[in-house]
Amino acid sequence: MKKLKKLFLTAITLSMTLGLSFGSVSATTGLEVQSIVANTFVGDGQREVSSFEIEVNDASLIADLTADDFDITNNVSSIPYDLTTGEMVTDYVDDGISIAIEDNTIVMNVKSFDYTGKYNADFTKNPWQITCEKYPELSFNKDNVTELKTRTLDNVIRGEYTYAGLTREYALYLPKNSNGSYKTDVPLVVWNHGGGEYAGEIENTLVANRGLTAWVEAGYETAVLEVQISNENYSYGAAFDESKKKLIDQNNALQADLIKQLINDGYVDANRVYVTGASSGGGATMRFAMQYPELFAGAIACCSMDPIVWVHYNYQDSYEQIVANFENAFQGNVYTWDESQGQMVEKAVDTQSLINLPIYFTHAENDTTCSVTSSKAMYEALNNLGAKNNHLTVWSDSEMAEDGIAPQILHWSWVKVLNHNEEGSPMNWLFKQSKEVTEVPETPTVPETPVVDVPADQNQPVDQKATAVKTGDSSNSEIFVCLAGLAILGGYLSTRKRFE
Repeated sequence: MKKLKKLFLTAITLSMTLGLSFGSVSATTGLEVQSIVANTFVGDGQREVSSFEIEVNDASLIADLTADDFDITNNVSSIPYDLTTGEMVTDYVDDGISIAIEDNTIVMNVKSFDYTGKYNADFTKNPWQITCEKYPELSFNKDNVTELKTRTLDNVIRGEYTYAGLTREYALYLPKNSNGSYKTDVPLVVWNHGGGEYAGEIENTLVANRGLTAWVEAGYETAVLEVQISNENYSYGAAFDESKKKLIDQNNALQADLIKQLINDGYVDANRVYVTGASSGGGATMRFAMQYPELFAGAIACCSMDPIVWVHYNYQDSYEQIVANFENAFQGNVYTWDESQGQMVEKAVDTQSLINLPIYFTHAENDTTCSVTSSKAMYEALNNLGAKNNHLTVWSDSEMAEDGIAPQILHWSWVKVLNHNEEGSPMNWLFKQSKEVTEVPETPTVPETPVVDVPADQNQPVDQKATAVKTGDSSNSEIFVCLAGLAILGGYLSTRKRFE
């Protein structure tokens, strides 16, 4: 559809849509909308919608309905910047609409777009709108959706876990057998989310990027765990603040205990536990590896922040000195939870186990939010200490562009990690790691339909140790999806927080 038509349709139908009471019957046609289901998935930058199911009271009243009768405004990619123009993305020229009528249900497929809407110049959200000129009763927006379905996430267990003096919300995906029971002895991927989701709500965190869903949707039969970290963002300057380091390690101690319980309960294979994360989550991943290297078979640290040693805005130390600082840290101390004392205490890093742990470092060369120096220096420091199984991939601007990442958001290198499982990719490499020698699995085929098929609202596998209210502030991560662009464009340093 042409955008000129979009503007025209919006002008003549928006008032009708807003004035229409959902479920009301048209005086002229007798047409009534009974329900609207939105079918969504987690995209690179936010939840995206791919189709709608619009149930009406009588399909014979719309026998002449075609895809050309519909138009969509404010439908954009969840990656906020256009590669060609360098500007924020605009409405699709072609909405990609196709329809089929099954019984009394209109099945409308669309070109997938950001379910939260389109950003305005002031970074407020402009909601999407679907209009139908022929039958205004079929015009609707997000507020009219009666059921929201999200691939993979609809089969994720939510809960709370208490350990190490903290209570944290978690989301856990466990693969199931055909009879609905949970599989046993499967790999586990632990995803550490970024700084923009700290002190947020877990449902917003789960759709901020594909950190939980990507592994399953790539076809791997694996468990995935994501814990909502509710402390203040610890990114820049954390290396100077021992209390922040201790809190990072405290969160990791809680996660470690939860992982051990999943292993003890038989759901997870102790030889195939993997830890990964991006930005502040990349830094947390490295501290996790320093605390409990014996727990993991492999790790991916993506675009890591610096809660280990000072890297970002460190203008006084040479690169060689930063490498040396990491070498010292990897032979130094971290914190762990002491049950007898009921507090976090220092312990020495098991440097040899850390050296033996395979780690894949990834970064974009021109990431201006988290300097590539962090990944390069950690990789070199571990090599200097004797590591032989690590990898480092640094992506050029053109390589980032292959996945739709514009120069304004080169920090988003997790997209490269989460969108690829071909031979040689970090994801493919990760699932080949094991603490015992096993046959290397073949790269799985991406399924055409969701892997999961039974809602995970039954037989909760994790013995939750306590029930507690949420900790931390309530914040909406949807607002922060694009704010890294401001940090790169300059002037709004606080917007880095979304992407750390």
